[in-house]
Amino acid sequence: MNIDTSYFPYKFREDQDKLFSFIQEKIREKNLIISAPTGYGKTAVILAAILPYAKENDLKIIWTVRTGPETDRPIEELKKISLLEKIPKRVFGVSIRGKKDMCMLKKEVKGEFDYEDVSFFCKNMIKNKSCEYYNRLSYAYVPYEDQPLLYTEILEFGEKYKICPYYYQLYQIFDADVVSVNYNYIFNEYIGWSIKRRMDFERSILVVDEAHNLQFLLASLNSKEITIGTVKNALKEFEEFEFEDKEIMSFLKEFENLLNKIYKFLKIRGKEDIRITYEKILEKCKVKDDSIFSRMVELGSKVRIRRLKEKKSPRSSLYRLGEFMKNIKEISKIEGIEVIAGLKKDHIYVEIFDMRSREIFSQIWKNFHRVILLSGTLGSIEQFAEIIGLENYEGSYHWFKPNAKLQMSILTKYLTTKGETLSKEMAIKYINSIKSFVQSLNENIAIFCASYRIIEDLIENYLIEKLNVFGRKIFVEQQEMDASETKRVLNEFKKAAYENKGILIASAAGRFAEGTDFPEKELEGVYLVGIPFDRLTTKTLLLIKHYKSIFGKSKGRFYAYTLPAIRRASHALGRAVRSPSDKAIFILGDRRYRRLLKYLPNFAKFNLRNANNDNDLICFVKNFYSS
Repeated sequence: MNIDTSYFPYKFREDQDKLFSFIQEKIREKNLIISAPTGYGKTAVILAAILPYAKENDLKIIWTVRTGPETDRPIEELKKISLLEKIPKRVFGVSIRGKKDMCMLKKEVKGEFDYEDVSFFCKNMIKNKSCEYYNRLSYAYVPYEDQPLLYTEILEFGEKYKICPYYYQLYQIFDADVVSVNYNYIFNEYIGWSIKRRMDFERSILVVDEAHNLQFLLASLNSKEITIGTVKNALKEFEEFEFEDKEIMSFLKEFENLLNKIYKFLKIRGKEDIRITYEKILEKCKVKDDSIFSRMVELGSKVRIRRLKEKKSPRSSLYRLGEFMKNIKEISKIEGIEVIAGLKKDHIYVEIFDMRSREIFSQIWKNFHRVILLSGTLGSIEQFAEIIGLENYEGSYHWFKPNAKLQMSILTKYLTTKGETLSKEMAIKYINSIKSFVQSLNENIAIFCASYRIIEDLIENYLIEKLNVFGRKIFVEQQEMDASETKRVLNEFKKAAYENKGILIASAAGRFAEGTDFPEKELEGVYLVGIPFDRLTTKTLLLIKHYKSIFGKSKGRFYAYTLPAIRRASHALGRAVRSPSDKAIFILGDRRYRRLLKYLPNFAKFNLRNANNDNDLICFVKNFYSS
């Protein structure tokens, strides 16, 4: 078949033309799974490759990404495409953001809003015709320039004309060729209705970016959580609003008591979490009639309405707790969903844990004309497809051409973090090995540890003091680090690359190991301390058990436990390779990586050396940088 490149706004580089041809040849008959790294240019390639097919068959393209800020990326590429003189037909698209980001009226209200709060606020204001922005939009037609629209442009447009930017953006969906949204709008039933009512999914191509997130996506999207703080605040609300329902009051006090007992139990046993059931909660809290939870929701709704009238955030812990208990009842008989009580930040929480990736996604894919899944760290395409239940697909691998002068890996055969704890002897061995690496490489270095616990073990054994002798600036990721502090550390570490060089000590499961870019000199050395397996908590063991029931004993454990660790390691390693010209050296700091090499990215295994001691490591690094 003839390849139509009329929508591609660049010149092809690397093997982009091969990926382009693959997409246009296969999209007519198959779903696609594409493995290509960040920096490859896959957004532009995929968008331009499927636009001719979408236009020809009157299909929409739904591009879904992990977070709200990422929704602009495909629309930015579409803007470039729309300016091409050679395109045969006009293209239009829009990036969609949620009410929490777009609501202009909530700025006039005191308090914090989550999605449910702002949704409740919005519905009430529209119902009562109290939202001037929505009212103005409903009768006034306001034209906009005929071009793809970013979220920020729509927001500015709404502010200029004093119309609701949230609903204005939804109106644009009808004329859009490309609609970019975060995962919630496709995979969360409660949030996605606003998109689904305006689009025919059967006449749409779904593109899922960073698709490696799908395996555990439901665990976060469908996870509802309450804490002991929720219960305490519900009690305060009950008393503040002078409600009179002895059964609800009794439940709240008994539930608070139960959570305190679980907290003490976990602390004494040194455990992180336990499984708990709806029936056990009813029994321990002496609940004879669970209709009290519906009554809690009713009382919570009264709290929300009253707070709205007072121009406060319509947040209610009574409402949230009542809904949570009703949800637990609904899922109590569903295979693959569990209720977990555990410790987080030294506070007790209870959450709904959804493990049904294959079961749910296999049904979602059937709603679309075609599905395209893309990521740089999928591992085996066949294994990934089996985990997320995609059928009738064709897979394609793409990567920067390996270059032995630019990348090298060293496997340390004398180190391992295997075991429940890191012994003092092994911690000291790791510290000496890290010192040898830092001594040999005068560039920005990231030390990604398998867990925050291992970071603590290394620091307790004087890692920082040992590294201070090199005069480098040292940055340590804290588990509770907020967004502003994370950004500050990130910027200062990058800046250090052009000054006295920096050392970043972080978790391979943390903020810096995924979703951050360190191009060129910003990161040239990555040291993996151990393999980032999940701790064998109750939650992890339940996941393994569930996967074994679906995929069999051996494969189930691999998919639930080993593969996620490989993916985390791959992400951490990939921070240093963002383009074909990036130079980097990788230390696979655990002898167990020898068994997992075939699952790691090509750049991390094609030029491999085995080190039996620190002297070998120093020699390999120095020879690599002198060649």
